[in-house]
Amino acid sequence: MRSREITLAAMLSALGVVFRVAKNLAIPQSQFVNLPLLFAFVGSHLGGPSAGFLVAALAYLISDLLILPGVWTLADAFLGGLAAALFGFISRGLASVEHRLAAALLWFIARFIAAFLLCFFFDVTSSAVLYVALGLPLRVAIAMGIVGLFFPVMGGSLVGVGPITEFTTALLSALIVEKVSRALGFSQEKS
Repeated sequence: MRSREITLAAMLSALGVVFRVAKNLAIPQSQFVNLPLLFAFVGSHLGGPSAGFLVAALAYLISDLLILPGVWTLADAFLGGLAAALFGFISRGLASVEHRLAAALLWFIARFIAAFLLCFFFDVTSSAVLYVALGLPLRVAIAMGIVGLFFPVMGGSLVGVGPITEFTTALLSALIVEKVSRALGFSQEKS
């Protein structure tokens, strides 16, 4: 990684930590935006998949150490990093063809869908890891991870919080990537 990507990753990781900890102190029982993933998706688009992985991993590790570390800390750091890196490959791939096709709305929608699906992947797999750690069989843990996105399970209290969080995180990610890319004149060839 070059110093530009390291600086970007450090700044976005710090933002992810600060906003996640602040959100957790202000309203601990609700989540409507996955802040570490939001900043990691932006970092992955701007700095590349390795920068995005680093942003997510650091944001989850450090904020969990400040909030409540547990078996989920390493799993969330790895899975968030993986989702962010995949977003970087997809988003930067779109940037390389974006200038040949004049359909900015189409690329915005493609980034939104990629971010939404990656948030879904993260939510289900991170929940499944936790449920397996609590002793549930893998198939049951995956089913609980999916059901838990829509209905309260294992102590949850909100209905439909998963799709709401995935939607808002994906929408904000796509909007910020679009806005920052335009402001910086970003293209795949420049990176």
